[in-house]
Amino acid sequence: MPAQFQSREWRASPRDLSRVGGGSGIHDDAQAQELGFDGGFVPGASLYEHITAEMLNQGADWLNEGRAEMRFRRPVYHDAEVSFSIDADEYTFTIRGDDDRGTRSTGSLALDHDAPKVPAGTPAAPFGAPLGDPAQVGVLMRIEQTLDPGLFDEMAAITSFPRESSDGHKLMPVARWVNPISMIYEYFGPSTTVHFASRIWHHSPLYEDESFSTSGVITDFSERRGNQIVDFTALVAAADGRPIATIAHSSVYRLARQHAAEA
Repeated sequence: MPAQFQSREWRASPRDLSRVGGGSGIHDDAQAQELGFDGGFVPGASLYEHITAEMLNQGADWLNEGRAEMRFRRPVYHDAEVSFSIDADEYTFTIRGDDDRGTRSTGSLALDHDAPKVPAGTPAAPFGAPLGDPAQVGVLMRIEQTLDPGLFDEMAAITSFPRESSDGHKLMPVARWVNPISMIYEYFGPSTTVHFASRIWHHSPLYEDESFSTSGVITDFSERRGNQIVDFTALVAAADGRPIATIAHSSVYRLARQHAAEA
């Protein structure tokens, strides 16, 4: 049964706090502008945290039973004001801008099927080959992460993400762990990726003092309008083995305009 929540609309100015330490890739103004964008993007995980925060602040048990699917249509730029809306009747959300570009992201807040499985086993070592070889499909990857909580309070203040759980534990903001692209960076090292779509099945909260792992496999490579896309499925788990979330993720790892510029 989907989590229960109420319809609501609100305005916010999402921010990219990776700029504090020097943004990279598509989140860096200079690199994004070289690719023809107005500036660096706010990460999709940060936008999703705004939705998650609203669910939690309404009292939904989202980090244990929430399920979401989202698609990113256009960038949200750092500190640009946008409108968020949640429709409890349709189980959907929308992020819109005020300009003629309109919708930035859409999604559903209930998935009608079980989470995909990530295989167990010994992970491969990072690849020496660039991303895109069909032989990379199905190979198990894993990274371990321990994060500095120094910016957690500041990040949570931007999204209204509640830092304390009902049992008194300090929650790690969702944006810090929900994007599994770090696993792809560790294994292939691309400098620029653009979040295209995700499906997320939440299993348990992740707490501030916990380290965690992300395990996953690439499931497909595809092309859309000249953009090259990698699909992969990942399982985020706490150090004690507790599953946190399963994520089916799609990212553009080579933009059509990059290929055109290099041709």
